[in-house]
Order: sequence, then C-alpha cells, then structure tokens
Amino acid sequence: MDEVNSIDYKEYELEEGFSVRKSKEYNALFKNGKPNVVLKANQNVYNRIFDFQPKALSIFMKEDKVIIEFAVLSKKFQNYDLSKYHVNLGYNNYEFTKKSENKYLVEIPYNSINISGRSAGVYIEYIDENGFSYKKKFLSMKSIYKRGKNKLLKKFGIYDEHRDHDLYYSDLIYFENHSIFLYETWKGFLSLAYREINVTDDIGEQKKIKSAYKEYMADLKKGKNTPSILLYEKFCGKYEESAKYVYERLIDDGWENVYFILSKDSEFQKEVPEKYRKNLIEKYSKKHYYEYFNAKAFITTESINHVIDLTTYNALTRKRQYWKDYYYIFLQHGVMYAYSLKGRWDFEKGGGFGDNSYVVVSSETEANHFIEDGNFDRQDLIKCGLPKFDHSIQNDDADKILIMPTSRNFEYSTIRDDTLNSTYYNFSKNIIESVPDDLKDKIVFIPHPLVNAIFGETDLDKYMPTEYSYDELLKNTRLLITDYSSISYDAFYRGANVIFAWMEKEMCLENLGIDLKLNDDNAFADIAYDYESLHELISKNYYGNHSEENIEKYNDIVEFHDGENTERFIEYVYDTNIFSERAGKHDIDTALVEGIEDRPYTGKSLGIPKIKVSYDGKKLIKGLDFEVKYHDNVSIGTAKCEIKGLGIYHGTKVVNFEIKKNMKKTKAKLDGDHLTVKDGDKTLIEGEDYSIEKIDYSVVGLEKIAINGMGEYTGQKGMLIDISKKLS
Repeated sequence: MDEVNSIDYKEYELEEGFSVRKSKEYNALFKNGKPNVVLKANQNVYNRIFDFQPKALSIFMKEDKVIIEFAVLSKKFQNYDLSKYHVNLGYNNYEFTKKSENKYLVEIPYNSINISGRSAGVYIEYIDENGFSYKKKFLSMKSIYKRGKNKLLKKFGIYDEHRDHDLYYSDLIYFENHSIFLYETWKGFLSLAYREINVTDDIGEQKKIKSAYKEYMADLKKGKNTPSILLYEKFCGKYEESAKYVYERLIDDGWENVYFILSKDSEFQKEVPEKYRKNLIEKYSKKHYYEYFNAKAFITTESINHVIDLTTYNALTRKRQYWKDYYYIFLQHGVMYAYSLKGRWDFEKGGGFGDNSYVVVSSETEANHFIEDGNFDRQDLIKCGLPKFDHSIQNDDADKILIMPTSRNFEYSTIRDDTLNSTYYNFSKNIIESVPDDLKDKIVFIPHPLVNAIFGETDLDKYMPTEYSYDELLKNTRLLITDYSSISYDAFYRGANVIFAWMEKEMCLENLGIDLKLNDDNAFADIAYDYESLHELISKNYYGNHSEENIEKYNDIVEFHDGENTERFIEYVYDTNIFSERAGKHDIDTALVEGIEDRPYTGKSLGIPKIKVSYDGKKLIKGLDFEVKYHDNVSIGTAKCEIKGLGIYHGTKVVNFEIKKNMKKTKAKLDGDHLTVKDGDKTLIEGEDYSIEKIDYSVVGLEKIAINGMGEYTGQKGMLIDISKKLS
C-alpha cells in the first residue's frame, strides 16, 4: 500500500465538477470527488466531460475557401467560452463564428490547408492551459442532402447495406493543380480531401468506372466471371519491386487469372519481357476497372489505394476498398522497422488492413513489431524476406552518395508555398553542404515523391536525376544518407554504407505524432546528430566497409540473405492454399466457426460482430465464401446464426447463441468493502449471477472492478474504486 500511494501524480481541477490525477501514463478522472474513469495519457480527457456533437448543416465552396455551417447538439455548448474552441483540419486550426443561437460558421481558405496524406477529418477541438483536450469529429452530410439546401452536395446512389444509406460527396472544386471535395467516411463522419488532380476526377473516367462495374455485376449474376488476382506497385507506374518478381513467378507456374496493372506511360513498359506482357493490364482501361471489382486478391508493395488513384472521387471504388471483401498481401515497399506502427490506423489489423490481410516480413523482430504495434496475429505474417531482395545487387563501380530524406507531411503547405523556408528544404541542403568538396560530384538527391516536382524548381535540382528507378539508383550507391527511410535496409543489403542523419529527429517525430523503432542501440549504421559530425562520417563511410557490429544488428532485423525469398513466398502460397485454388465444392458444415458468444439483450436484432469462419485452416471471407443470416435474434432466449456457403463452398451450418439479460443495465453500489448488484428489485448473487474481476490501476491509486455476467446474465459492467476500499 505504501508503494502504491508513493507513486507521483499531479492533480488538476477541471470544469463541470471534474478533477484529474495525471501521471506519466494515465489520467484518472474524478467527478465530485469520486473516481470516474481511467484514461491513457494521450486520450482526450474532456471527451468524458463534455457531451456535444458537431453536425454539418450546409457546405459552400467558393473560389478560395470552404465554408461550413454547423450546429452543435448540446444546450450547454451555448454557454461555453468559445474562444477556447476551434475547428481542426489536419495541422491547422480555424476560428469559428456564431451565426445564431446554435449555429456556427467556419471558413477554411484553400491555401491554408495542411494535411497529412490527401484527406483529413474535420473536428471541433478544445485544449485547456494544462494540455487536457476534447476532440470530436463532425457528423456526416446525410442530413444536408435530405434538407435540399445545398446544390453542391450529391449522392452517388451507391447504397451501402453496411450502414443503411447512400454515400454523399460535395462537388469537386479545382484549385491550382489540386482537387478539393468533402465526403462522408465509411463510419459516418465528415472529411475533406485535398490532393493533386486525379485522372479519375474526369467525368469520362467516372462513366467508364460505372460501366465496368455494371458489366462485372452482370457477369457475377450469370456466373460468367473468374475472380482474378491483381498485382501492382507504386501508383501502378512501377515494375521493379517485389510484386514484379511474384507476378513473373506465378505466370511461369501457369496461373491464368493473374494480372499486373501498369500505366501505358510508364518507363517500365519497355522492360517487361514478352512472356509476361499478355497479362499486363493498362492502367485506367475498362479492363483495369473491371478486374478491380472482380479481383479476389491484391498482391502489392503499396496500399490498396494505389490500385487506381489515391483518394478517388468515386463511391464505387471506395466502397470496394472499405468492405475489404478480398485477400490483401502486403509485400512491403521496404522493411518496416523504422517508423513504429503504434497508433497508425492505416497499418493496423482491423483498421487499414482487413481480416484477410497478410504481410511479408523479414525476421521475428519485424514480425513482433506487427504483432505488438499493429494488432496482427502471427498467422497473418509471412516470414520469407522481401522477394525483391533476391535481385538487390551493388555494381562493382558504385560510387554515388544517395541523399533521401523521408517525408514531412506536417509542413506540406510550407513546402508547397514557401519551399526555401521549409525545414525539409534546409535539412536537405545542409546535408548536401556537409559532403566534402571532393565528393560533391557523387551526390544524387531524391526528395520524397510527394514533393519531388516542387524541389525540381529549386537550386537543389542540379543533384536530382530527371528519370530514375530505385533499383538502378541503389545499384550505383556507395553511401546512403537518410533520416530513417526504410530504403536504408535495401542499400545495406546490397553492400552500401548508411548514415542516419538525426539532427531533427525529435522535432519530426513530435510533429508526425509517431515513434521510431530504430534507436541508438539497434541502428545498424553510424548516426549523425549535427552537421559537423556528419561531414566527418561521410568520408569514413564512403571509403570504409560494414562493421561486424552493424552487420549483427542488421541481421537481427533482416534474417534472409540466400536469394530464396521469392521461393519461400511461393511455397507459402501453395502450402496454405491462400487463394482457395481448390477443385470442386466444399461443405460449409465442416467449417470451423469462432467468435460465437452470448449477447446481452438490447431489444434490437443482434448478430455476432466478431464471427470467424475457416475451412482447413484457411480463413474464409464474408460475402465471398459465405453469408450470414440470423433467426430469433431479438428476444431473450436461443438465437440462431445460419452460415450459408458461397462460391466454392456449399450447404449451410447453423450455430446457436444465447441472448441474456444485460449486466450493463444493473446497478452496482459499494458500501465499505461490500458490493451490492441489483437488477430492479432483485439482488444478484456473486458466483451465480456475476463474478468480479479486479484490474489494478495502482499507478494512479485506483482499482477497476469488472462485474461479469453469469447464468442468466451476460456482458460486463465496469466500476472504479479508491485503492483503499478493497473488496473482501
């Protein structure tokens, strides 16, 4: 007890009768002196205090700004000090004005938009003087369309049975060389897209996509389609990485339904051997769109977005991506042991990666990174090494110094509008100036693809090649200088030395909101913390070889060096039958069904949210391999879950689950060391109706009790108590 009470924390008084105890890892929230909830330090404390929801009412897009009229669904909000609040979009905040009793306006100039990637949610945000915050997303635009107030808002007419309504988009606005539009996310919130103009923004391409979709649906209903497997690399414009080698190997093995998507303007078109040209599909062709809808699997070095365009202005293509009714094998662009996956929704299983997603990794160290920080299971990870490394070589006369800083999305608008004053430009220039004069002619500078064209207009363009492939660059590289790009693994594998330039590492990580897996202990290269030491390290590494210590560190992250990575991957495909390449039909009744559990009564239709079906150890895809229907699933009693086979699976399998009284609807009271739980007038019995699970939150002097339903009850009810009020 003395140890518990000696833990350091600070106390703060908040609003609405709340206070908080803040420690390094947790915030314990109290209401009227009683413990209310424990949050992790990075969670928004005021989200548990305030209770209001911003909702867009109308959207106007003028020549130079987006104007959003919104309401806040809370009477209390009208009495708050609005000077403490702002609308948040990406890395910028915007003041808003009160229009009437509960209506507000915010203006977002186009040239102020600074977002990470190509789109961002729109929020209301509040931060107090102690750093405690509230952040709430705007609700979607469904109500705006129905009100008929906004002619700019359109519905694509693509019904989403997962959410029981259509998808909504604003009109597309062009600003300089960018497209801007607002859209409804799959979860029902408002987001703004701001990106370079896509080919698929064109009305002719929109019609082509719709035509391809109709043709696919007609073939599907007639049973005429053969589901395909699509491979592609960055922007469907490359043919030089792991997807290339996997594609060629599958074609060699006689796979007929395998295709590679490649732009007709790609410099790699002429490099594709004749043997493999038959199954090339031209990007933006009708067949490209058809096979996108027809594909049962995507094997790629990039995200699913790269298969057509990033942040497409089309509900049909977005619908396919978000349903995740396909297999997705991520071959990786490079070894992912630089940025941490922690908190990165786009690289999280259950987030950007669907249930039937798999990732190629190069070691147990990298696999554990995906498991611990990305919510993956070990069976989701294919440890075989990157197939492209089988062909990663260094030329005998390699003599280039390759400088490749990673992206800084947090200052994209500065790079775009005031390049020479951006930290990215000055960081790059300082590295170049640190290269000894006698080696200046060896410099090759490659900025991130997002800003490559911008830097081509600066004085650094003299170091930038007009055309290049990463493979050719690395073949001729003797020394790579980067902050923490994953290309460092490829360069080191080939034999080049690497220098990590960490002068601005902490600033970048803080602004990006991420952690780095590489550190002083496991980095497999020399680290420069200032430009003076960088100057000295360049000469040392340009003329030197890998140290034994760095080789050992590298081998812990990249285990395979035998040139058999592609072979190991292909063996995995055949050994696991991952794409269900089986002859004949299979009885779904023999499938293994997991995730069936009792559900608490709600008065509404209930299903099994985490149902998993597998056959012979192979995970099946809902909507592709099976469909689910429920019976007797409203009232308390036995409900039925009927699983019907689709495609190569036939028959049905019925599993039962119980609908029981909801433990959350009971009331719990702690009197001294005695806990009483009641359902109306009925006093529940511990060990018969419920059990108690204690979760230690001693870091803030609290304990959480989980009251778990038993017998006629199911579900869980949480309760916080002071550490001194121990249950007997």
